[in-house]
Amino acid sequence: MKNLIRLLAIFIFASSAMAGDITWKTFEIKTGPIVAVWDQTQSSTMGWSLELVKPITPYVGVGAMIEGAFNASGCDDCVDYRYDELSEGLLVNMNVPFGLGFGLVSNFMFLVNFQDGTVDGLYFTDPYPVDAYDADGNPIRAYRMHEDNHDYYNESFMFRSNLGVSWWTPGKRFGLEFYPLDIAVIGGDARMTFSLDAVVRLF
Repeated sequence: MKNLIRLLAIFIFASSAMAGDITWKTFEIKTGPIVAVWDQTQSSTMGWSLELVKPITPYVGVGAMIEGAFNASGCDDCVDYRYDELSEGLLVNMNVPFGLGFGLVSNFMFLVNFQDGTVDGLYFTDPYPVDAYDADGNPIRAYRMHEDNHDYYNESFMFRSNLGVSWWTPGKRFGLEFYPLDIAVIGGDARMTFSLDAVVRLF
């Protein structure tokens, strides 16, 4: 029974791939800009991504991606983050064609996220005494916090999922993908992203 299920699954995948002109040599290269905003750090992101996807059927593919970006805080009264960001890992790609070259596209990404830069405006919790006086010139007890401006580094697992619209030329050799809904989550923070990819299908 198990062998029958395996053979049936292989037949379905092979039939779907042949119907979509997909061979073992078929790959898709996707690249384009991203614009994003982090929730907790309140920093904005501008970067570029590159993906290599192997379609298994016209509806499902697997691949790898790498993305580089620069982040900077976007407010005057918050902690000032400035750091480079690198994300790399694996993805599952899903497509739902509509016709006339249009369709829905979604990705589920399992990444390692690296952030390396500087942060200003953080404070230690240990206060230190300072000289202070009241209106009559009498000394009073006062403390000041140590300002902590230093290098910033963070490394964590990132789960990212997006949903967008795709368009392909006749023959499905070139296409565009726009993702208005793209959410990434790491420990303690989340990122909302907008991205646009140009796609080239090889073989």
